[in-house]
Amino acid sequence: MGCDAKTGTCEVPQPNVAANVQGGEKCCEGKECCIENKMKMLMCAAHEAKRQVMIEIMKEKIKKAYGKKMEKMADAVMDAMKAKKESMVIKVKAKKAFQDELEAIFKE
Repeated sequence: MGCDAKTGTCEVPQPNVAANVQGGEKCCEGKECCIENKMKMLMCAAHEAKRQVMIEIMKEKIKKAYGKKMEKMADAVMDAMKAKKESMVIKVKAKKAFQDELEAIFKE
């Protein structure tokens, strides 16, 4: 079993699969092999659950330590996005007004 800390995924080595397939689940020739693979799967699941808990704990600590500053940063980003959108709308309206004016001139 190999757990990749970067992706948080676990790879369970696949045994030689026999022709025997039960309930859509592939099992190897011996029951011990299937039990071993299920144990490895459970170990990976436990590893992933611990990782998720740690992520939640870290989120809480980061929010407590930097929350106010991050809120201000998010507000600044939102203000910048709003200003950019408004400037784009003004630019589009100006272009449309210019096109309308040219069209009126050519119709004279």
